Amino acid sequence: MFARLRRFAGVDFHVLATLMSRGWSILAGGLTVLLVPFFLPPIEQGYYYTIASLTGLQILFELGLGQVVLQSVSHEMAHLRIDENGQLQGDAARRDRLASLVKLLRRWYRFAAALFAVLAGGAGALFLEHKGALPAGEWLGAWCILCLSTAVNLTYTPALAFMEGCGRIGQVARLRLIQSVVGHLGMWTALMLGAGLWAACLVPVAITVLTGHWLRTTDTLGRTLLDQQIDPANALNWRRDLLPFQWRIALSALSGYFIFYLMTPMVFAQRGAAEAGRFGLAMAVFNALATVGTSWVYARTPAMATHIARHEREALDRLFRGVLSRSLVFTVAGAAAILVVVPSLRALGVTQVERIAPLPVLALLALACTANCVVFSAAAYMRAHRTEPMLPVSVCSAALITVAAWQGSKLGLLEMSAAYTGITLLVTLPWTLLLFRRYARPAQ
Repeated sequence: MFARLRRFAGVDFHVLATLMSRGWSILAGGLTVLLVPFFLPPIEQGYYYTIASLTGLQILFELGLGQVVLQSVSHEMAHLRIDENGQLQGDAARRDRLASLVKLLRRWYRFAAALFAVLAGGAGALFLEHKGALPAGEWLGAWCILCLSTAVNLTYTPALAFMEGCGRIGQVARLRLIQSVVGHLGMWTALMLGAGLWAACLVPVAITVLTGHWLRTTDTLGRTLLDQQIDPANALNWRRDLLPFQWRIALSALSGYFIFYLMTPMVFAQRGAAEAGRFGLAMAVFNALATVGTSWVYARTPAMATHIARHEREALDRLFRGVLSRSLVFTVAGAAAILVVVPSLRALGVTQVERIAPLPVLALLALACTANCVVFSAAAYMRAHRTEPMLPVSVCSAALITVAAWQGSKLGLLEMSAAYTGITLLVTLPWTLLLFRRYARPAQ
């Protein structure tokens, strides 16, 4: 019976591990939502969520290469296999292409990590100093550690994306689950011991330590490819093979920062740390829901790319319909549950619930989260073709939401959330669906 239920739900090891990892993120996010108002005063809560949004600036330095790696490796691996010794077998030219990709990425990500630590760290510190209400001594040390650990984690991104492209989605998801459990347990303990904003460092530090150890003991294939001698005729050419896809992904990723991360710092700047904390808490809840809701789609992305590389259109569409329906059902159910639980806690007199945005704001964010589930899923399907049709959608949505965040944050959380949700429902979603039809119904 359990096996039949797993087949009905479309859950294999990779989906299960991804669901467990992202499901834990909802549980951890929920407990954090409860603990932060208990152990941080309103001003520090605002700093906590603003700092979390500012670390999202790493998107500006990654330039979309993680997504490019996943798709490129998946397409190459459709014609290769990994033997019992963890070595690649198959066409030598494709092995050389993967080896050249690994070497190129290692150089770029080390450079990008150094840039992030210096530029984003400095810009974030200036922003918090200029707009904040706390003395630098209460947040600067935590911000520096957070930036350094995030920079180190950025150097690990290509290795993890490479392993996911090789079909090891479940193994990477299991690592992320362990990281999150260790990091959040440490953070909650630090909060209860009165560590204040220093507690925010524990999750990225745990990720740094555990990822480094895991890659040293597990990523034998990556190390082999780094040492491999490459025939220059087979080497991957960045301008020819990556740049046409990457620059579009990079601009879409940059736009994603303005769409999902900018609003909380805008509220911090315009309405103060306390209001930023309320809105940041609400966004954290729905971002966690979106992350878990799209687990089915994300876990099957390498499989979609493999079907495309092998021209298996019917299998591709059947797979996508299944994962989309499961992702959407989960997201709708989760959003409805949030809208029931929050007012129920208020009715029971749980005063900490007042530290989250009011119910009308939550309802608007729930609508946006549901629409984004469809947008994320359709984008994953299209990007599995190694193209990025979402660029104009992302740039336009980012521009509109930036204006909405700047103007709306002056008026209030409800007005800003209404503008954000309206743009998502009336611009981003229909435009994405129009693009998706071209891929779901290719010309004969």
